[in-house]
Amino acid sequence: MTETKLPEPKRLDDHAFARRHKELWTFLKTFTLGSLVSWPELGLYMLLCHWFANMQVTYLPNFFLFDLILRNIDDTAVYGPAVLVYAFVLSTFAGQSVAFVLARKVAFRANSNAALSYFLSILLMIFTIVANGFVGPGIVVLLSRTNMGVTGVQMWSKILSMLASTAWRYPTARFVIHRVVNKK
Repeated sequence: MTETKLPEPKRLDDHAFARRHKELWTFLKTFTLGSLVSWPELGLYMLLCHWFANMQVTYLPNFFLFDLILRNIDDTAVYGPAVLVYAFVLSTFAGQSVAFVLARKVAFRANSNAALSYFLSILLMIFTIVANGFVGPGIVVLLSRTNMGVTGVQMWSKILSMLASTAWRYPTARFVIHRVVNKK
């Protein structure tokens, strides 16, 4: 019996647009993967808000970032400040962790030092959480002035803060964390 070889499957990057616009294509792949990860992150955020509220979580350590968030929370929010902060931090960390793996393997096909990439990614996650601690409350205040309900304000503020964080996450991930090292 003769063995037949199957044709090589086409790679995601094997088309004219990807070859002509390499950087744009890399951004589009990263943005698409990030968007796919955002839905579970958003679902986790909404679930954690509900769960922490049912557990009546109220303790929030005395920390400058938490104090900033407390000053910017609207009094009409259904969830308490501790619930919002913990749900945001945990959902962001979970979403960023999944996005790291997908970005490294699929979007960038990075071959740089994995341990250094993990460490830098954790630093980027911490920065993203802190930066969104400044950006997020402003978004909540702006959206709370609209006629959408509390759930809508929470959901859309999370979506907009995820989109805003793309501005600093993509270049950092592309050029610092997920480098492709050319071997000589």
